[in-house]
Amino acid sequence: MKKEFRSYNVKTIETPTTIEVWEYIDDSVVYSVNVGDKADSKCDTADIGQENDDILASVYYDALKRKQKHYEQMRWVIARIVDCNFDDKTKFMTLTFKENIQDVSSTNYEFSKFIKRLNFYLYHVKKQYLKYLAVWERQKRGAIHYHIIFFDLPFIKNKKLQEIWVHGFVKINKIDVDSKDNRGRYVSKYFSKDIDEKTYKQKSFFKSQNLIEPITTRTMQYELSDFSNDNVVFSKIYSRKVPDFYNPLNIGSEDISFKISMVKYTRIRKD
Repeated sequence: MKKEFRSYNVKTIETPTTIEVWEYIDDSVVYSVNVGDKADSKCDTADIGQENDDILASVYYDALKRKQKHYEQMRWVIARIVDCNFDDKTKFMTLTFKENIQDVSSTNYEFSKFIKRLNFYLYHVKKQYLKYLAVWERQKRGAIHYHIIFFDLPFIKNKKLQEIWVHGFVKINKIDVDSKDNRGRYVSKYFSKDIDEKTYKQKSFFKSQNLIEPITTRTMQYELSDFSNDNVVFSKIYSRKVPDFYNPLNIGSEDISFKISMVKYTRIRKD
């Protein structure tokens, strides 16, 4: 089946408490970058001590900034999912290892087994019924621990949780929030920590597949007038760099043409 692509200039993401609106403004500045020249300049300086160090430092800095932006965006993803699934049985749990285990692949494996054991204990089936979000964090001593939000979690004694976890200490408590808007902060604030440690090769964000997701809509217009100014909690205009696919310079050339596209972002609180 052939995919259908439709144009849009407004994207919205809606949760029970919030609507976020991205308006893509047509006015833009076009410029081009010669990829070949950039590659050659790197090769010319590859063997020149300080210049090479500067290039490597710049590349590392850019990669770190991209990674940080990725995790900051994921914090918003987590906050939206929490908002969509929060209920009066939502619990916050922390799992720690008594041993100083620092290998993330090993701890992720143990975390996965814990989820399966807990699910079977509560529901007596292998099918996944637990609803959760989780991230890992590195302690000062280097050991890994996990922060988890469970939704609609039946009551279970802490002693039994530690028996199921088997690796160390378990802390669980009900989440008390001062407002609905703060639901997502309890896990999302941990997600951008340890940026140097987290890589795309090691999974750092886990979620069950049975969660309610926010509603994403793409359209050609959106009526902000449906809400009063008192509902707008944040708004800004920013620029982004995107490839200009309709520019002839991009066809059969080493020059990649980009354009600066302006975006207006608005976050609206629902009554």
